[in-house]
Amino acid sequence: MTEAPVPLIKLFQFPRIFNIPNISPFCCKLETWLRMTGIPYEVADTANPRQGPKGKVPFIEDAGQRIGDSSLIIEHLKKTRTVDPDAWLDERQRATSLLVQRTIEEHYAFVTLYTHFIRAEGWRETRVFFDRVPVFVRPLVIGLLRRNMRSALRLQGTLRHSDEEIMAFAIADWAAILTTMSEGPYFHGEQPATIDATLFGALATTVFSPVQSPVRNYLRQQPKCMTYAERMMAKYFPEFAKFHELA
Repeated sequence: MTEAPVPLIKLFQFPRIFNIPNISPFCCKLETWLRMTGIPYEVADTANPRQGPKGKVPFIEDAGQRIGDSSLIIEHLKKTRTVDPDAWLDERQRATSLLVQRTIEEHYAFVTLYTHFIRAEGWRETRVFFDRVPVFVRPLVIGLLRRNMRSALRLQGTLRHSDEEIMAFAIADWAAILTTMSEGPYFHGEQPATIDATLFGALATTVFSPVQSPVRNYLRQQPKCMTYAERMMAKYFPEFAKFHELA
């Protein structure tokens, strides 16, 4: 009996800008993971996260089912596609991966939102993200979204600190992460794992986008970090690597 063909996954994410995989670290994480595992997919651009089942991007459509949240999507695909880049990790490596993931996704992700869309140096660059919004409603949409971002960041806690404090916290995050990384080509050594997709998602939008910040400056001065980021870009997104080759 011939097996039924596996349906092609449709990946919904923000449109690409800045010649990087995605401005969203979570969108970049998921697409990196898909390329890492070789799971076929097609991209569907959406600037409206509310279309997703959790009101955010990325989300996927798999055999008619829409699934949100990058981590939940990955767990779904591990089960349905019987592929797991983390199968070789030991218990300690899995624990370290989770701690690093939480640092990136539950703390640094909010700093990224601040540096890219609230901080003046970032907003000068990222405002082009809204060029697709019709001109006659663009100021209204931008004003509403940025107010919502500020409100979310204040409730979460980031905007209760000064800019200098926020930058210091983020640099401390990365200093700890870089100290934890192996000396091999990937986070845990010779093989890639899901944490590499998570890490690259956060790095790509920080070190390869034009958004200036003390965090970006710090990371671009770390040879270990930049070698890793460039390697990941070249392996999984070679179509963008040429735009980010450093002298």
